[in-house]
This record gives sequence, C-alpha cells and structure tokens, in this order.
Amino acid sequence: MIALEAIEESLALFAEGIAGRYIHIKTFGEHTGVASDPLRAAQTTESIYLPEQIPSADRSAYLVLVLQQLGYRECRTYDFRYEAWCEHAGRPLPVLRPHTQPDRDSDFTKLFSTFPNPAVARRLFLMLEEIRINAHVRRAYPGAVRYLDDWHTQLRMNLPTSDAPFDQLSAYVCGEEDRCVEIADELRALEITTAEVITTVDLLLHLYPHFHHERDIELEAINAEVSGTEWMQREARLEDWKDDLEEKSRQLLAVEMLQAEDALLRDGEALDGETRDTEQTLYSMKSERDSLARRVEMERAALRHAVGSPKPNARSFRYDEWDWLQYRYLKRHCRLYEERIQPEADADVEALRKVIRQWRAQVKSQLAQLKPMGLQRVYRVHDGDELDLNAVLNARQDIRAGISPDERTYSRRDRVQRDICAAFLIDLSASTDDPINPPEPAAFDPDEEIPNLRDPYFEPPDEPPQEEPRKIIHVQREAMLVMASALDVLGDSFGIYGFSGYGHDCVEFYVAKEPDEALNMRVLHNIASMQPKRSTRMGPAIRHAATKLISAGQSMKILIVLSDGFPQDSGYGPIRGDHEYGVQDTARALAEAASKGIETFCITVDRSGHDYLKRMCPDARYLVIDEMEDLPEALTKVYTTLTLR
Repeated sequence: MIALEAIEESLALFAEGIAGRYIHIKTFGEHTGVASDPLRAAQTTESIYLPEQIPSADRSAYLVLVLQQLGYRECRTYDFRYEAWCEHAGRPLPVLRPHTQPDRDSDFTKLFSTFPNPAVARRLFLMLEEIRINAHVRRAYPGAVRYLDDWHTQLRMNLPTSDAPFDQLSAYVCGEEDRCVEIADELRALEITTAEVITTVDLLLHLYPHFHHERDIELEAINAEVSGTEWMQREARLEDWKDDLEEKSRQLLAVEMLQAEDALLRDGEALDGETRDTEQTLYSMKSERDSLARRVEMERAALRHAVGSPKPNARSFRYDEWDWLQYRYLKRHCRLYEERIQPEADADVEALRKVIRQWRAQVKSQLAQLKPMGLQRVYRVHDGDELDLNAVLNARQDIRAGISPDERTYSRRDRVQRDICAAFLIDLSASTDDPINPPEPAAFDPDEEIPNLRDPYFEPPDEPPQEEPRKIIHVQREAMLVMASALDVLGDSFGIYGFSGYGHDCVEFYVAKEPDEALNMRVLHNIASMQPKRSTRMGPAIRHAATKLISAGQSMKILIVLSDGFPQDSGYGPIRGDHEYGVQDTARALAEAASKGIETFCITVDRSGHDYLKRMCPDARYLVIDEMEDLPEALTKVYTTLTLR
C-alpha cells in the first residue's frame, strides 16, 4: 500500500510540469461533489482528487491516475456543447425531461437526460471516454505505458467475471479486449488519433441499446448523482458565459455611446421612429445582459457550493495539527492555501506614505544600534586564526628578491554583515475590522420626541457624514510599512504575510512580500490591500511561515506574530466555544519553530491577552499592547531585542 500523503507534493509538481500551471492534489474525502471510489480519480478545474491510498508497491499508480485526469483536459472532453453536437449529428433538439434545468444543468446532464435511463448513459459515456483517454496517454506519454499496463492489471484483479455488458466493457477498458468481442471494432474507433469527444457521444448513442436492460436499472440508484465530469463541464461553460457577458457589455456600451452622439447631433429635434427603435434595442440588450449576468452569478454560486471557492492563483500545502486532548498529531490534517495579495486599485497608498514619513526616522534611529552579525573571512591582516597562504608565498618571494616582505600574513573571520531573515505574520481575521475606539452610545434624552416609524410621511433627519473610524487593520498595516521601510535601509531580509481562513481544510496564507523581494511600489500596494478576512487558525500559518524561514537560508531566523485575539476557527477543537484546543496547537507550533532555531515572538493588541499568551509562549516571548498607537514602537523594540540575542 502507498499513501497519497507521502507523495502529494511530488505529484503536484508532476502535474504542474505537464499542465503548465499549479493543480492541487487532494483526497476524495476533501470533496463532497464527487462520489468516493477507492480505485478511481476525479477532478475540478483547480484540483485532482485521488484515493487516500492505493494497493501498489510504488507511486506509478498515482502517476497514471494523474495522467488520465490531465488527459481529459488535453483531449478537450469538457469542451462538449450539447447544442453543437445536435447540429453536428443533424438531429433536432429533443424535449428534455420536466425536472431538467437548461440554464443550470451541464451539457452532459442535458445529453444523459435524453436517454430512458440517464444513469446508464452516464456510466457508459464515462467508460467509453476512458478508453479514448487511455489511448491518448499511450500515444502522448510512451514512458508511462508500462505503468498504465501495471495499473490495469491491478484493476482486473477486482473485476467480476460475469458476462454482463458493463463487466465486459470494464474488462476492455483494463486491457482484456477478448472479453468484449461483439463491440470491439466499434470501441477501437475511440483509440485513433482523430477521435474527439463527439466521437464518444456518437458511440454512446449507438451502443446504449446494448447496455440498457433490466440488470442495469439498479444503476439509477448508485449512479444518480452528478459526476465530476459534469461539474468540470459546467466550470468550462461558465468561462464561456463570462466571455459572452463581457462581449454583451462592450456591445451595450457601444450602442449607448452611439445614442449619446445622435442626441448631440439632433440637439433638441423631435424624436422620430428611428430613435424609438434605438431605445427599444437598447432596452432589449440591457435585458439580455442582465439575464446573462444573473445566470453567471447563479452558476458561480452552485459551483462554489459543489466544488468549493475558486483559488486560481493559490498553491496548497498540508500540515499536521496538535490534538492536545489525545496528545498526538493529526497527520496532514490542515490544508493551507498560499497566494499573492492582489493589489486593490482604490488602496490608499498616499496615507500610508505619510505614516512612513512620520515614523521612519524614529524607527531607524532605534535600529541603528544593531551591529553586523554575519562572519566573513578577511585576508592579509597582522593577526588572525589562520595563515594566509597566498600572503606567505608572496612574502617568501619578496625575501628572496631582497625586498622587505609584507608582515600581514594572517586571515581571520570578522563580523562584517548581517545574516538575518525575519517573517512578520499578521492576523487578518474579521475582528481586525473593529474600530480601535468604539463610539460611545448616544446619551438618552427623555425630552426627545420618539419618531413614528409607521407614519408614511416620516423622513429621518439628515445626519452629517461621519469620518470612518480608525480600525485595527489600519494600525497593523501602518506598523508593517514602518518596519519594512526601516529594515530595507538596514539591509535585513524579511517577509510580510497575512493569514486567515475557515476550517482545517481552508487555511489562507497571503503573501505581501517575500524575503528575496525588494521593497517597491508593488509591495507597498500589497500591504495597503491587506483586508480583514475570516477566522484565525494560527497553527498551520506559523508552521508554514517557519518553513519559509528555514528555506531562506540565513543563520538567524525571526518570526513575529501580530494578532488581535486568541486562535479561533470553525472546528478548532471538539467543543464549540472552547479555545484551549487552538491555544495548545498554536503553542506547539511555536515550540516546533523554536526547536528549529527560529526566534519567535507574539504581539497582541487584545488587552486580555495575558490569559492565553502565558500558555502559548514563554514569559519573555510575548507582549500585550494596551494602546494600538504604540504598535510601531513596540515592533521596533521587539525586533531589536531578538536580533541582539
């Protein structure tokens, strides 16, 4: 047996190398939209779902499953369009079943609904398409043919030996062509180079009567749910709808601009029939555009519910979680998504620049006390721990030549540069959207007249616009920018990250700046675009930040976690509302980082933070800030203390 968790990262790299973009490798248990099959795979646009373990001696079976799933993309299975196929086949659009939703169902669902037993049609299509994909894999990846044959041999061991049509077809899919002699010639049409998904659909129509009999009626119960292929097709169709929506919006804008030009040219002339026709056309185009926009939103919501929220720019990682109740690790329990912060066009960068100018001088003066820490060998010195052999040879040559030799014949290691990498981990939970100083409730005035809200003529009095209060996230962003500008001058390597998420399978890790990046306008916009998100699952975020620090390679590594409260997330412990589980997992993550040589420190703006931080961190490794405005100065002092240890 081989477990997916042992090779998940290498499979993701394998898939990325073939597909040209990152694809998440997940287990069937992480996806509710696809029925679990211990020996099969499925996929969505961003992920491939594989069995948690396979009865195989090596990873070759997993490689075959990944190649098969990528083959569906390469062979354009999901480009099937029902209306186009009807036109290709020269047949009218059949009447769909009453329960069918033309605007919501996939094109494959529409196709299967035209058969007496859609479940039989669905299963038959998937098996026929697998024959076409296997043939493609053999042609495109000859090095994998041996692995594919071994995998088919493994599958044949679990096949029934009956003469039922589906059992015979399963044997053909796994390489036993002699068990499906009656339709073997028709099936070979799927294995030629020119075979397309339409070829599979045509063969489905031809072979369906051969498979539709009483024994297969039971498939209606076991195969009634929408397959992963249909969800993939709906995702591909959604992209087409988005393109259509953009095109309709452009056309509508062009008509509106043309109408405005005509109005200027007429300059007050009476409206004629042509103008009314233009307005009617404009109204019709708006209706079509709005209808398509609603359809796109409904489809996006359905896909989000079935296959999860899209994360097209994220890479995923798995981390353990410490279960302090059972005193053991939950292996690879958390899935963390790392993605770049997308700069927002309306981010207030100028306000942050003012903060930098206000604080940078003070922060730089405090950081100027830090001395170089890195060691570098200096040659040709008067005293040292080693001889400089080149200098010795030169001195001997000078003596033989009768020249006074240079007495600087030693070398030593001097501290000439800083070798530090720091990671700042910022809590982006929803609570950071709270104001620093909540407004005081208005005093009750007994003489104030209570308005009659049922009065149809009642109008509330106009209130003057109020300035947006300063929030926790504002001060966090400002503190990070001040530290970034000062550390950039100092020359230290540092990264800035945010974290949030919801649940153990969706921990979000946002990258504003990597250690090897320069501090430029893009990073400035990234920090300015940090926004409150969802919950606070600290353990996986700390473990991921520690992994980044170790890979950076500097001799001194520092991790500073900036939060506004205790760890809290959905399912972060068996008892809802009990935060001890999250506190203990975070404490274990910090201890793991410390054991790897990382200097850790936690800063919170939660005034009750002493209650849980003393259980999470040693006494000298956390700080509770009473006033948010003290955060930039506190960060500077903490960083100075850690780097002078």
